[in-house]
Amino acid sequence: MLESISLTDRDAFLLSAYIFLAAFLYGSLTLGWRRHYSHKTVFCLITSGFIIQTIGLNLRAISVNGCPLGNFFEITQFISWSTVLLYFIVGPVFRIRLLSLFCAGLTTFLSGTSLLLPALDKSYPISEHGPSAWIELHASLAVFSYAFFAMVTLLSVMFLIQQHGLKKKQGGSIYNTLAPIQKLDQISHRLLLTGVICLTAALACGAIFYTKNSQSVPVFKLIVTCLVWIGYCGVIVLRNQRKLVTRRHAIAVIALFIFALLSLWPVQSARLQPHDLAEEPLKNE
Repeated sequence: MLESISLTDRDAFLLSAYIFLAAFLYGSLTLGWRRHYSHKTVFCLITSGFIIQTIGLNLRAISVNGCPLGNFFEITQFISWSTVLLYFIVGPVFRIRLLSLFCAGLTTFLSGTSLLLPALDKSYPISEHGPSAWIELHASLAVFSYAFFAMVTLLSVMFLIQQHGLKKKQGGSIYNTLAPIQKLDQISHRLLLTGVICLTAALACGAIFYTKNSQSVPVFKLIVTCLVWIGYCGVIVLRNQRKLVTRRHAIAVIALFIFALLSLWPVQSARLQPHDLAEEPLKNE
């Protein structure tokens, strides 16, 4: 069914990025002009962008014969998609005001940046039978854990904004609409813990594959992934010990997510070795 759609995967990604941008601009302008913030409008726009991005990911999955997580472009799109999916789950449960606006902003940035840099969508070897089931499970869990970390980052940004408003005793639409900092801090901790559990499961699945195929896993990728895991575990431990709380905790979470995102590019570059590209047919050829 999807193969009959004239829309290409990149067209779908581009269209979804524009819709996410429209949601972010609409929400930002209504707050800036001190008008009523329409959550329903922003939610509908995000939902539309999510559906179109889902189509794009499915079209890409058909072309690569598996889960589209083979290069930095696809991983970024998948993290963006997973973040919106997580928002649909977290939003109704915790009822965090303005989360839709911040989610639209992050997905616009992730999707838009990957589309503006065509070099990120590199060719990579594909197999007729698809990748190992352990690798697909590892990659999917890892990306979904990044969605949790992205959501925690958004909550941390909201926490810093609200804390700044309270310290400076500033009023305004955004300060009055944001959730209380205590609520943001508590939810952030729960989501961070869940994200670490997902990443731990991803590493466990990867370890099973690594024991049988250690030569196919770059050491650099292994080191960086473990560093990200150790970093987030460290944040949780320090928070529980009350050594990393409030503002410092929020800044640490944001810095870790930036590091995790930036580390994806060299990790993927290390994975795509020249001899590997010669052994398998290339995607995007």
